[in-house]
Amino acid sequence: MKYISYLAFLMIILLLSSCEETSISSVDAETPVVSSYLYAGQSLDSLRVTLSNSYAREDTQLLTLDELEISITEGDNSYRLNPFGEGYYQQAALIIAAEKSYNLEFEWRGATISASTFVPAKREAKLSTSLIEMEKITNTGGFPGGGFTQIDPIEISWDNPEGDYYYVLIENLETNPEYVNDFIADLEEDLGQRFRRITEPDITDFYSINPRREITQYGTHRVIIFRVSPEYAALYQTSGTSSQSLSEPPSNIENGLGIFTGVSSDTLYFEVKKI
Repeated sequence: MKYISYLAFLMIILLLSSCEETSISSVDAETPVVSSYLYAGQSLDSLRVTLSNSYAREDTQLLTLDELEISITEGDNSYRLNPFGEGYYQQAALIIAAEKSYNLEFEWRGATISASTFVPAKREAKLSTSLIEMEKITNTGGFPGGGFTQIDPIEISWDNPEGDYYYVLIENLETNPEYVNDFIADLEEDLGQRFRRITEPDITDFYSINPRREITQYGTHRVIIFRVSPEYAALYQTSGTSSQSLSEPPSNIENGLGIFTGVSSDTLYFEVKKI
């Protein structure tokens, strides 16, 4: 899940770097910024600590904290994280469990930086179909057969009685995917790029894929349904907010900035077949 963690880390960068220095006093100071996403069923491999004042620099170089003694506890179990450069820390022995609470803590310049999060349980999702068939659109002569056959939407659904936030990742898994539409393929700079779409976090129990509008390639597609915390959703939503309306970035880090949050997910697959 490093790809999703990287996207979320980019949201922190965009949020802090887009805010006016006068609107967020902690950006000028050297405040630790934590970026950590605990994925149920996986080891912790992507916690990062940077400094807030590096987001106001004219260059793109981030200032990182690489020699911290960071610990994460769950119940009576405590794990010391191992640094491996550029502000990143990991601990392969720490396998994140759903429906558990985790606490983060480290010392920096006489202050205790801490945070807590709860990892939600996975909600099993279902697809309305695991196979769709689509005609090839060529660049040599219009639509095949004078038109298209009707394709029903691919409907993804899950239970959400708690009213939690979810988002959906859809991606093509083929090494060298074939495009459904040759016109689109001709416009792509890199034909080896696989289709990928990520929705915004929302309180929902449903997502519908319109094949004609959203599916651009044939082959096997993976669908990951992420269940996330309110602080994750707040970070995503605020990253698109005007800096003039911000007084402080969303954060659940005590004596610091950033996010320490739990995530669970379910994975499904569907096939796009050429006819």
